[in-house]
Amino acid sequence: MRFNLLAGSIATALLVGMLPAQAAWQSYINREVGFSFIAPGEVKAEKTAYKSAVAGERAATRFQSIEDNIQYRVTVVDFTARANEGDAFIKEAASAMVDSKKVLADTDARVDSSYGRKMTVDLSDNGGRSMSGIYFKEGHLIHLEVTVLPANGDYETPDMGRFVDSVAFLEGRAEADATELKLQK
Repeated sequence: MRFNLLAGSIATALLVGMLPAQAAWQSYINREVGFSFIAPGEVKAEKTAYKSAVAGERAATRFQSIEDNIQYRVTVVDFTARANEGDAFIKEAASAMVDSKKVLADTDARVDSSYGRKMTVDLSDNGGRSMSGIYFKEGHLIHLEVTVLPANGDYETPDMGRFVDSVAFLEGRAEADATELKLQK
């Protein structure tokens, strides 16, 4: 009997050791704009440009991690000079998100006191599936996007919703040990 228990314990330990390692999800915060989110792995920041038909090219910061062929991105675009046009920028970003893609879901979204859009699309040419949450806060467009790449193929993974739905706009909702992310200027 003891031998069977010992053999079972060893077999379980070996099986668990052979499973792929999953990165721990961590909390991140940007106090400049006032939002937080969670993502797996190490999130890196890079300066980028955002092309807006309404406002032209704008400075932006992209926070990104890639884990298990799933790409997690938060793009923050500076529209402080046109902060009263937030609704137009949300609509423009949402239109770009669904353009030439198969739309699976497209709905209004509300997080804390902020309005936005949430959508899921299948990318063209079997490029995977993306889910987005698009919001406007403190003169900044905040676009969370998670893309399950074909190499992963698990288009029903709950990690998509976990990432997009993790956004919060109240500092009190961020985890106490959240890593501070700075906008790239």
